[in-house]
Parts: sequence; C-alpha cells; structure tokens
Amino acid sequence: MDKDLYELLGVKKTANESEIRKAFLKLAKKYHPDVNPNDKVAEQKFKEVNLAYEVLKDSKKRQQYDQMRALGANPFARGAGGAGPNWGGGPGMGGPDFADLGLGDLFEEIFSSGGFGGRTSGRRRGGAGPFGGGFPQRGADREAQLTVSFLESAQGGEKAIELGDGKKLSVKIPEGIESGAKIKLSGQGDKGLSGGTKGDLILIIDVLPHPYFVREKNDIILKLPVTFSEVVLGHEIEVPTLTGRVHLKIPKGISSGQRLKLAGKGIRSAKSGSRGDQYVEIQIKIPKNVPPSYIEAAEQMKTDPYNPRANLF
Repeated sequence: MDKDLYELLGVKKTANESEIRKAFLKLAKKYHPDVNPNDKVAEQKFKEVNLAYEVLKDSKKRQQYDQMRALGANPFARGAGGAGPNWGGGPGMGGPDFADLGLGDLFEEIFSSGGFGGRTSGRRRGGAGPFGGGFPQRGADREAQLTVSFLESAQGGEKAIELGDGKKLSVKIPEGIESGAKIKLSGQGDKGLSGGTKGDLILIIDVLPHPYFVREKNDIILKLPVTFSEVVLGHEIEVPTLTGRVHLKIPKGISSGQRLKLAGKGIRSAKSGSRGDQYVEIQIKIPKNVPPSYIEAAEQMKTDPYNPRANLF
C-alpha cells in the first residue's frame, strides 16, 4: 500500500483527533462489507481505512509514522515484487530500518492483524483481516440528553439513569455544569467488532430553568419583589440562596432595578474553585388594587420637589 495515511482518510496532516475520527467513520460506513457484500474493491478500501485510523488515532503511532514520512520513507511501501511492507529498509523504503526508529513492533502489530497479505521478513503472524477476526474495531459512541434541575447543575451530585437495555447507572454531575456540556461514560456505547472495545456514551446536559434563580456565568441573579414601605423605610428581609435562606438589609431609598450583592453565594468555578456571587435585583411592587393608605400617602407626596426624570432627557 503506497498511499499516504492522511490521504486515505482525506484529512490534512494537521487534522485533530476529532477530524480524523469523523473522516474514518464516514469512510468506514461507505466501504463497510455490510453495505458492499462481495465487493473486493470496497473490502480493500475498508481495510486501508481501518489501517489509517489505527495509526493516526494513536498519538504515539502517529508521531512515529510522521517521523518516517519526514525522512522520505513510506512505511507501508511494498517491497521487491510488491510483496508487502519492507521491514528491513530495502526496496521501496528509501530510508532507514524501521527498528532504527522503534517502529518494527508498530507495523508488525498492524500488518499481523490487518490481512494485507504479502511478506514481512518472516515476522508476520497469522491473521485473517477485518472480515476474519482481524482489525479490532471500536464500537461507535452514542449520544443522549440528560436533563438536570437548576440546583443539580449548580450544586453537583449523583443522578441515577437507566440505559435503553435496562442497565442502571449512577452519573456524577460536576458542580457548576452548564447546558450543552458533555459527560462521557466510557465503555457504555455500542459493542466493538472483532474484539474491539465498546464505544462511549456521551451525555449532553440540559439544565431546566429555575422559578426565580437565573445564572450569569458563575453568578446568580434573583429578582426580589419588595413593598413600597420596605424601600422607603429600609427593612431586613429573608432571601433564598443556593445554600439556604439569609437575611438581607434593604437600604432606604433603593430604586427598582438596583442590585445588592451577596458575596460568595453564586456557583463554584470548576477551574478556580472560587464561588461567584448572588445579586439581588430590587423590584418594587404595589398591589394591583391600590389600597386607600397608598393613595393617601401619594397625595401627601404630590408637593415633594423630587423629580426622578430631571436629568434624564
């Protein structure tokens, strides 16, 4: 096989792990034997795609492969007579021996299980290829949505889930997780083929809204309804937080829309470990059916010179 592994997958040499995997899955689906029964060309393509992925998905193998290519050698070039990879640096190599870079075991492993045929300087072990117990293929990952409450996302904890096959698991919810974040459950995806490992289950978090808390990064916003008298006279009232109720002093003369800060009462940052703050936004409310006492007080204030719009327009 003379093709470059990156070309086989149709990716750039700078491709990251996600791009490599995406390209592999697309090609593996296209050339899979179940889709192309008795198609020898597709079968060979499927083997080549598997080989490329086996090398490029592994950072160590990929680095070794890149080293060989940088030296002008094709690690998979066929030896004399097109008989397979040349392990000793002979015809088709154009570079140093595999053993010089510690690559012998890598390609021994790949070709012994890959079913590419040909010789490997007597080092190849028996193997029937992907269709006879050859290349182990990792099972596909699965995605599922996991809905959590606002408090579960803010405080973290354990949440029981049940998989489609009836299996029950306990999932750890990290403190401060947000909607759209992902939790990986290793080995809970689809089964692998030919002895390959199982894929993973990726849980995509969906946080339910809270009746009165709103999250802004790691801060919590609480819109607090207060009465006219509480802001005129000043008053100490109870307000809820993530960790329980606390007393908050309402300053005299505070206006609707102003915020009071409760330091350290927000959400803990997963990176720094420090907590955000809780901001209490004042919302002055009066009864829909205005009582006579309110009307009387308003009548008395008519002559007050205060004009909140004096410098606004």
